[in-house]
Amino acid sequence: MYSLVATNFVAINDIIYLVNRGQSMSNPTLRQISMLELIPRAPLKTYSRELKEKLSERGYEVDERTIQRDLVSLERVLPLICDDRDKPYGWSWAETGLGIQAPAMDPVEALTLSLAEQYLEPIMPNASFKRIGYFFKRANSVLKETSPKLISRWRDRVRVLPEMLRFKNPILNKSAEQALYKATFEGLQVKALYRKRGDTHSSLRHIHPLGLVMKGSINYLICMMDEDKENPRYLPLHRFERVEILDEKIREPKNFDLDEFTHINNLSFEYSKKLYTFRALFDFTAAAHLMETPLNGTQKIKKQPDGRLLVSARMTDTLQFEQWLKGFGSDVEILTPVELRAKFKKLAKDLIKKYDD
Repeated sequence: MYSLVATNFVAINDIIYLVNRGQSMSNPTLRQISMLELIPRAPLKTYSRELKEKLSERGYEVDERTIQRDLVSLERVLPLICDDRDKPYGWSWAETGLGIQAPAMDPVEALTLSLAEQYLEPIMPNASFKRIGYFFKRANSVLKETSPKLISRWRDRVRVLPEMLRFKNPILNKSAEQALYKATFEGLQVKALYRKRGDTHSSLRHIHPLGLVMKGSINYLICMMDEDKENPRYLPLHRFERVEILDEKIREPKNFDLDEFTHINNLSFEYSKKLYTFRALFDFTAAAHLMETPLNGTQKIKKQPDGRLLVSARMTDTLQFEQWLKGFGSDVEILTPVELRAKFKKLAKDLIKKYDD
């Protein structure tokens, strides 16, 4: 059974008062605050043995029994969860609790986080976004305390709009996602139930996590399989159903480079590392915004006798830029590089053929 206490925010000064009422700022208090910083948010959990080792690394020598007594005492006044279904007991901060936060957040920081919440929510996987949700809750609490009307007016008058089409985020298994993040960060192997696209059943995999890549609405795990240690691959996180972290370090392939891997496997928007001189004629209304928001520092614009704008700049060969250009349709004519002009010429012919009745 899980035991859960109130999930309201408790500041460090409150912790000091509640845990060591009437005492000075002594080593036990510092140790307890340090220990609270080491406790993960649910569904992840830690144990008294792990806390003992990590506290020792911070210079606090304490036995497990003392740590257990501290945890029980702190649970009475803080939003901590004790998973006592098995021994040793696991400890977490409540998922909806704001936990221990310092220093105090001022209204300007709170307004900035409120805007960031609107921007991040559509582009982050739901499980990842929820993991940082307590920061936004805290920001909203600060705004309400400052002026209840201010936060309402802010939300009514500010919008964050996407520049391009965004797909709905896939549904992730929360505990599997967090375990993969933890294993990747700590360089540990995992055993996982993974389901291939189109399969109705998952299979057990022994995996060496190498990195994480976020592209659009999908997060990918870059990894090695235990049965094939020479060929890294990428697996969408939403296809993981269960993950167990092993107490074994990963075996990383020699000279592995995450940027090179994403480029080779078309996970990045880059076609190549090379630069080229981009020149194109835009209809005035289509490219007028480039006068205020240039492509980069090398951009030059010159108005032509026919009213169009000649735009030139040094650009990297990327899929993202090419897709952006396609969005202008007939409002743009590519001049250079000749390879890009040829691509657009072929696209125009293919479209005419497809739509020609």
